[in-house]
Formats: sequence, structure tokens, C-alpha cells
Amino acid sequence: MAIEFIPATISIDSEVLQLLEAISRKQGELSAHQHTLQDQQEIETIATIDAVHFSTKIEGNHLSRDQVTKALKSKEPKSPNHDLREVLNYSRARKIAREWASKNKPFNDDWILSHHKELLNGIVKGKLRGHYRDAQCVIQDSKTGAVVYMAADAKDVPALMKGLLTWLRQQRTLNTSPLLMAAQFHFQLVTIHPFMNGNGRIARLLTNGILLSGGYDVERFAALEKQHEKDRAAYYRALRSLQAPNYYDIPQGQDIRAWVTYWLKCLLSTYEEALTRVSGIKPSAPSANPPTFDDRFKKAESVFRRHLKLRASEYADLMGLARTQAVADLNRLVEANILERVGGGRSTIYKIKDKR
Repeated sequence: MAIEFIPATISIDSEVLQLLEAISRKQGELSAHQHTLQDQQEIETIATIDAVHFSTKIEGNHLSRDQVTKALKSKEPKSPNHDLREVLNYSRARKIAREWASKNKPFNDDWILSHHKELLNGIVKGKLRGHYRDAQCVIQDSKTGAVVYMAADAKDVPALMKGLLTWLRQQRTLNTSPLLMAAQFHFQLVTIHPFMNGNGRIARLLTNGILLSGGYDVERFAALEKQHEKDRAAYYRALRSLQAPNYYDIPQGQDIRAWVTYWLKCLLSTYEEALTRVSGIKPSAPSANPPTFDDRFKKAESVFRRHLKLRASEYADLMGLARTQAVADLNRLVEANILERVGGGRSTIYKIKDKR
């Protein structure tokens, strides 16, 4: 009998709501900062080094941060070893993920498989790279050899991934918070474990893509991967506490609030690091005191009173904002119950919420 993907549920309690609001507020603060192109490039270089180093380190990569820095700043060697290939691949895949998000391309099999193919380039061959696995995958304790987790059967992986991606596209259409989408996607992907190798890296990489496509661009300034690696035990504990020893023993539709709370706390810490980083540079011209979100809110409300309804691109043009900053503003205004979204995807429009 064909297996069906049943998405997990999330209990939205006061702690989750507070974290969502805090992160949206931090995104607004981050978007308000103005930098020179040189400053921005320097910050993005640091964030990339952190993302590459810490995400691969979680999986056992032995290169130090200094070695990763040198590898990413130098030309690719002719015969890189396994660890070097991992970091170079993650860096390239990260660029692909950013381009995918900037073009608002769909969350589909190609999105998953093309990034996986890049991550494992030169490391594995054949169908182990860029294809869903066709063999059983068992996760063992590196010290004792004991089985920690038995992933879904290979024959069920295509159907489960189809269900996961269908769910993700539906959530995008329903305008679910990108924060909740990204957190849940990360958990669901590593739980299905669709590949023999690279599941954790692909999950961490693509959650950044989901955030970017939703207007949360913290990955340009700091690395969420760093927060997971800082306390690796907590990262795995947050996952394992909701995973039974066997995939088929996990309750369908279970509440993963505990994981989402952990993940949002990590993301909030990432924003705090990003803001600390950008606060250490001088604002770029023309203004040493860029407008705050409150200033933009007053103008935004006036704009929406005049135009009644707007797309994100139209709002960005009218307000003179970059698209990511405009989307972040709109997300905050929706979460504050001031605006409402109508429709989904590229046709999404925003309008003042009827308070009656």
C-alpha cells in the first residue's frame, strides 16, 4: 500500500508567537541598516565562511575555520581532498540556493536534487548524488555503532518527498509564515532522510532558501548553521526527541513545537549576531540616520490608504525599498494584524485589514 506524507503540526503558544514577533522585528532592524557595497561584501564573506565551516563541521569535517577561509578565498586546487571538496561544494551550493530564491523559483524535486548534486560533487558518484536513495539508510552512533534511527524505506522516499514538497508549495500559497515553513521543512526532510549522504547539509542549506524567498535575508549577514554547531548536542537532541527509533513509529501529524521553538531561538540568535555585525560599521550615504521601521510604517499606512491594495513589488517601488526589505515590512505588518494577504505566490496582494 502506498504511503502518504502526513505533515507534522505546530502548537502556536505564547513562546512561539513571541519568537516570531522578535525575529520579524530584528529583520526590520536589519533591513533599515545602510552599508557601502564594500562593507556588504565583507559581511557576506564572513557569513559565507561561517555557514560553510559550521554546517560541514556538524557532519565531521576536520578543516579549521582558518583553513576554510583560505580555501574559499583561493582558487580551487586541482586535487582537493574530501574535506576540502565538502566546503567548496557547500559554498557553491549556497550561491545556487540564493539565486533560486531571488528568482522565486518553485520548491520542487529539481530544487532538492540540483542542490544535492552540487553538495556531493566529486565526493560520491552515480545515483548517490542528485537522486533520492534506492537503499535503506540507517543512522548509527559513531562511538558505539548502535542504531540511532532507521529512516523511511527507499521505496517510500519518492512519495514522501512528493508529499513534503506539495505541502511546502501549499504553505507558500497560503502565505504561512516563512519562519514556520523553514523550521518544519528542516525537521521533515531530515526525518524522511531521502539521501544516503548529505541530508543535514541539504536541510540547513534549503531552509535558508525558504527564509530568503520569504524576505528574511539574515543569511547574508550571519550563519544559522553556526548556532546549530555551537551546541551540537542540543541540535540533535531537538531532532531525536521527536523521532522514534524507526520512521514508521513516529506518530503521524505529531506536534513538533519543541523543535520549532529550538529552531526559532537559534534563528533569533543569528539575527542578534547579524545586528551586532552591521552595527559595527558606519552607515553609507546619503543618511547617517536611516529611517526606522516605525517611520516606514507611518508612510506605509498612508500608501495603503491611497492605493487600497498592492503587490510586494509595487510596495517596494513606492517606498523606495529593496525587495527583501519590502517583504520583511509586509510580513511584520501582517503579523501585527494591520495588513492581510490575499491570494498566493506571485499574485499575492496586501491590503489594510478590515477590523470590523
